[in-house]
Amino acid sequence: MWQSVRYSLRVIRKSPSFAAIAVLTLALGIGANTAIFSVVNALLLRSLSLQQPDRLVFLSLFHPERGINGGAFSVAAYETMRDGNRSFTGIAAFCGDGVTLTGGGRPEQIAAARVSPNFFDVLGARPLLGRGFEPAEGVEGARPVALISHALWERRFASDPNILGKTVTFNQDVYTIIGVMPPEFPFPFPGLDAWVTRVMDFSGFQPEQIRAGAGFLTATARLRPGVSISQAESELAVLNQHYRAEHPRAPDADPHARMTAVPLQESLVTGIRETLLILMGAVGLVLLIACANVASLMLARATGRAREIAIRAALGAGRGTLVRQLLIESLMLASAAAVLGVALAKWGVAWLVKADAGNNLPGFQPIRVDLGVFAFTLVVSLLTGILFGLAPALQVSHPDLNGILRDSGWGTTGGAHRHRLRSLLVAGQMALSIVLLIGAGLLVKSFRNLLTIDAGFDPHHSLTMNVSPPPDQFPDGPRRAQFYRQLVDGLAAIPGVRSAAASLSRPMGMRIMSPILADGQPVVLPGERPLAVWNGITPGYFQTYGVPLLRGRDFTWADDAKAPRVVIVSQALAHRFWPHDDPIGKHLTFTRFQVPFEIVGIAGDTRTYGLESKPGNVIFTPYAQWTFVGMALTIRTDGDPAHFAKAATAHVQAIDPDLPVTNVQTVDDLMRDVVSQQRQAMYLIAGFAAVSLLLAVIGLYGAMSYAVAQRTTEIGIRQAIGAQRSDILRMVFGQALRLSLAGIVTGALAALELTRLIDKMLYHVAATDPLTFVAAALLFLLVAMVASYVPAWRATRVDPVEALRSR
Repeated sequence: MWQSVRYSLRVIRKSPSFAAIAVLTLALGIGANTAIFSVVNALLLRSLSLQQPDRLVFLSLFHPERGINGGAFSVAAYETMRDGNRSFTGIAAFCGDGVTLTGGGRPEQIAAARVSPNFFDVLGARPLLGRGFEPAEGVEGARPVALISHALWERRFASDPNILGKTVTFNQDVYTIIGVMPPEFPFPFPGLDAWVTRVMDFSGFQPEQIRAGAGFLTATARLRPGVSISQAESELAVLNQHYRAEHPRAPDADPHARMTAVPLQESLVTGIRETLLILMGAVGLVLLIACANVASLMLARATGRAREIAIRAALGAGRGTLVRQLLIESLMLASAAAVLGVALAKWGVAWLVKADAGNNLPGFQPIRVDLGVFAFTLVVSLLTGILFGLAPALQVSHPDLNGILRDSGWGTTGGAHRHRLRSLLVAGQMALSIVLLIGAGLLVKSFRNLLTIDAGFDPHHSLTMNVSPPPDQFPDGPRRAQFYRQLVDGLAAIPGVRSAAASLSRPMGMRIMSPILADGQPVVLPGERPLAVWNGITPGYFQTYGVPLLRGRDFTWADDAKAPRVVIVSQALAHRFWPHDDPIGKHLTFTRFQVPFEIVGIAGDTRTYGLESKPGNVIFTPYAQWTFVGMALTIRTDGDPAHFAKAATAHVQAIDPDLPVTNVQTVDDLMRDVVSQQRQAMYLIAGFAAVSLLLAVIGLYGAMSYAVAQRTTEIGIRQAIGAQRSDILRMVFGQALRLSLAGIVTGALAALELTRLIDKMLYHVAATDPLTFVAAALLFLLVAMVASYVPAWRATRVDPVEALRSR
């Protein structure tokens, strides 16, 4: 074996160009596979760093008729499950919240989680410093305590080892720090800086809304030993029935809804799992193409070594010895490619994480090239070396000794069977490349369709930011309304600003749902009512976002808490409930309010959940009639909105120096974030398709160059007996065309089935779109013919005299 290794090194050193091409080709395939597997390993395969993570489940409401999966529930629903279940050792409820950190430096808006006191016990997680929560710390009126993240401990407190027992101010409430969590602890959400109890203090709703049963909680539970998920869901169904019977008017008492229990890790990758698996399949195809390419090169090189192999066989080397020698050469090339591939993978993973910026990849696990990924790369490299080396080794390890030695090596082409193998390898490369090319074409067409969708508002020349003053600073509605009126009026007065407004949600970020009851509709319980997206806005919102007000009037600051309740509805809602009547003057009743609201205007439809979503029921209420603390400020400008960021931030700071301004960005950037997952998937698949096309074309070029070199004598004879250059071109192009058409047809047939896997990623494009299939085939054929031109041109330059003399 050691002699074979030493001999393989000498052979590889004698052909540095061949070795470099083979290693680079394989490194692209191995590197791409390793990079994507690093993401798959982190998000789908690597166990969560928690105690017995396989026993943890995520609990949420599923509304099949409303099309809502992962819905939130109320405090009362949580208490019913917590106190009545026998399937779990514990259920921990939580919700996200934003708090303002003040004291000891510049005010800072940080992400926090409000959790039940048993949250860390259920997860089986322990703080790096200090302790978790105690049961008494979750009741109303308890002393405020908090755990902080390792990042906040370093950033704000300089990793003070005596941090325990010190105080910190969140929203003007003084909290005692009782613990510091380990680095990169991402539960229940990545990027958290604080964990606090008392979920009833959630700032997203006012206390009366929470008491009325507003749903804002989800939960994590730990299964008891021996209890399956299906058994737990059966018990949850019974408990849900009890809850609906006791709270029939609660917004989350939907008789059609059911509580679902999903493995925690699976719930964390909802929406990206299929994309990751598709990307893994795509890079697998790239690796197969690279293997076929190198196998073709190996076969051509081995054919050139036919005399050497024949002499070794004549001297007594068995077929197993010859196969072993050639496979060792392949494995050494694959090993070198693996080293380079890992380097490329590290760069690729860093690029993926940086390009994503937390938009699509869930950050509950660090994505890195770890030991598991190294093991994967090792296995892939070994299989790759065997895969691309086995076929050539078997072909050339059974030589025709008489023919090769008698001919002294000249004119040896290896026989028709060897040409057929090379042709199959080249056609296979092209077939796999066509599959990726068609898939990329479908995604590109889908993405273009997304960008042409009318979102219902004008994102250009707009800048948005978030502010969230402490609730205690503005404890009642009138003072909040006065504060935001001052903010909005001041922003609108900045030179170059056309208009300004504040809103609870931006158009593409509306998430608050409310059951509604419209005039003329049957009176049913809140849980059975249709849902509408609810947004609280200040006057000027429609003008600032460019949303047309189709009928009626806009809100004014006179629409305050003392004025009659009014609402503006979307065109889709108006058409649903009053398709043949005038909605102006009609009334809607909200579950969260006990009085009807009069419809005073109809606004144009906007996309609420994403560009691919259909316009739904949307209701707008004047901010002064129902106030919130945290709001989004938006301005419409004459020029580049980014140039107004400093002036807008300075205006807010001038009113309240302790008020942090966060998420300052243009609305155009927000729109780009909305389609970031589709964009990244398109770029990755298109990149893999481009690499596969390049490899396939190189394979075709190599095959045609080799064929011309082997047929030099034949071409010379043909020219000697009268063949013209056009005949030679037709012969070479004909062979290339046959290979290309075989690959295109095979690839297109495979794509008819494989592209169905990305059907859910497509928007207004069929997975079997004929135009995309035809365009991909024509593009590939054009590139293939261009790649075949140089070998064909060389064939026409063969000198018949020199060809015959060399014989």
